[in-house]
Amino acid sequence: MTTNHHFAGVSSWDAAREMLTFQPLQPAFTAGHELRSLRIYVRDHKMRELPIGERSLEVHYGQFVISQSRKSAEEARRLALDVSYGRDPREGAIAGHAARIYELAPEPEPDDIDGRMPSVVAWHDGEMVFLIASGELPVADLIPIAASMYAPRRT
Repeated sequence: MTTNHHFAGVSSWDAAREMLTFQPLQPAFTAGHELRSLRIYVRDHKMRELPIGERSLEVHYGQFVISQSRKSAEEARRLALDVSYGRDPREGAIAGHAARIYELAPEPEPDDIDGRMPSVVAWHDGEMVFLIASGELPVADLIPIAASMYAPRRT
């Protein structure tokens, strides 16, 4: 596996909090999937270091990924509700916040160059935009994971 220099790996949620200007939401429920990696997006496409306020978090749990970033409230809304992450989105809500939900597409034909469209749940909460995606899990599995990000954290 090659190293992606756009990201900095971190060892824990606490370490991630120190590299961001927002408090990332950690899911209380992961459908039995273990945390594989926490990565902070630290360099743009030209390899310029991003200011701390422009960084985002990417969290991998094996069969799904969570993305969290801070934008303006207007941009967070646009990214969650206007940008397309698949076909035939439906409206929804995560912990009372407007969301768009995209079902996992059927397995494509072997010669389909586009591949399988993932299941996606995207929502915004003020200046925060969240996205959970999986190429394997149905959206019915992703919604409880998303909702659990608002559950009180156990210490």
